[in-house]
Amino acid sequence: MSYKLIAIDIDDTLLDSRKTISTKNKLTIAQALQNNIKIVLCSGRPHKAMIKYAEELGIKGSEQYMITNGGAIIENMHGDFVMQKTLSNEFYRNFVAFTETNDLSYCVFDVHGNVYTSNNYNIDAYTIAMAFENNDGLLIRRPEDLPVSFEITKAVINGQEQKLDEITNFIKESFTDYFVVRTGVGYLEIFPNRVNKGNAVAFLSNKLGIDLQEVIAIGDRDNDIPMLKIAGTGVAMANATSGSKAASDYVTTDNNHDGVGNAIEKLLQI
Repeated sequence: MSYKLIAIDIDDTLLDSRKTISTKNKLTIAQALQNNIKIVLCSGRPHKAMIKYAEELGIKGSEQYMITNGGAIIENMHGDFVMQKTLSNEFYRNFVAFTETNDLSYCVFDVHGNVYTSNNYNIDAYTIAMAFENNDGLLIRRPEDLPVSFEITKAVINGQEQKLDEITNFIKESFTDYFVVRTGVGYLEIFPNRVNKGNAVAFLSNKLGIDLQEVIAIGDRDNDIPMLKIAGTGVAMANATSGSKAASDYVTTDNNHDGVGNAIEKLLQI
């Protein structure tokens, strides 16, 4: 099989437990780029929390792309949006009211990757962690503090894993017209309907004239399942969820043992 695009999740996939990219991962990605294969970082993170990894890997220019915010935005490496889907201001206000009624910690992201919450008392540690990895602070704002044109790319309910285990079905039942998924420990995220990594990979592949059979997707969490299923070859990490592994064609080594590099080496035979 001749591959033309590799979509790679970041956290617990490309990055090891220290949040670094291994030497082998870097080398195999560099070889793929030299062979004119698109390397597309595909994450729930916003632009600001992804760009440093793209730069470290040498992914640059108007003909290279990132999929950010869990598939809500596709942009080239000059920051031009190829696709953008948002949740309305009405949804944002209703969501904040829902979190207050149910005593939930939350944050939301705008199209520029800014992180907002109105929880100004006992802000959850996972909310702070999301803002920290975004390297741009946390904005404390009430909906009425923001313009009526304010829209978001995703809404996130934050909490300890046991708490999220207890409420996930309740949240899914409360937001049936949206894509609700666990994206990591501490994060339960809500996206516009049909916004996911799989549909974003399909959109970008179609734009570039690449058949999905020529796409490799590599991931570890349930939010990666749509792209693992839609790609010609889906690769799950050894540390992946059982759902991700079931959706994949094969399982590579874990994120602390060059899983991405080993998968690329095997599939591209480099």
